[in-house]
Amino acid sequence: MTPPVSAAEPHQQPELQPESEPERRAHLRVAPDLRKRRRRARLMMSTIVLVTVASLFTLVGFHVLAAQSAFSLDKLAKERNNEQLRYERLRDRVARLSAPATVIDEATKLGMQRGDGITYVQADAAAPHTAPPAGVPKVDPAKKHLDESP
Repeated sequence: MTPPVSAAEPHQQPELQPESEPERRAHLRVAPDLRKRRRRARLMMSTIVLVTVASLFTLVGFHVLAAQSAFSLDKLAKERNNEQLRYERLRDRVARLSAPATVIDEATKLGMQRGDGITYVQADAAAPHTAPPAGVPKVDPAKKHLDESP
């Protein structure tokens, strides 16, 4: 018979000893928590959706900027063409108004009389701006009241 257990002695549980054969239990593992896995999957999908939506909005934004730039370029091209046409019309007008026949007609309308002969003078091309040679005064003697700046 077993000796009776006294109240003074606490009940002792036998100590569990690890098995000596770890190879046999190596294939056993604790299964991952399914709730955590689903939460991670939801978080990952939400992140992917947010990144995709943000990318699409960014792409649309760049497309809008490109379209606005194209409209601005078209407007500038039209303005340039209009200004080129205006420039050509003004050059044509200047050429017509400065023609010798036009000048003679306008002079006649103003009451001027024609001279004995007509002499046309061709001016030389303007000389490049260079410093005056040594010994030449910088200021015209008739304009002494002016300073030496050109």
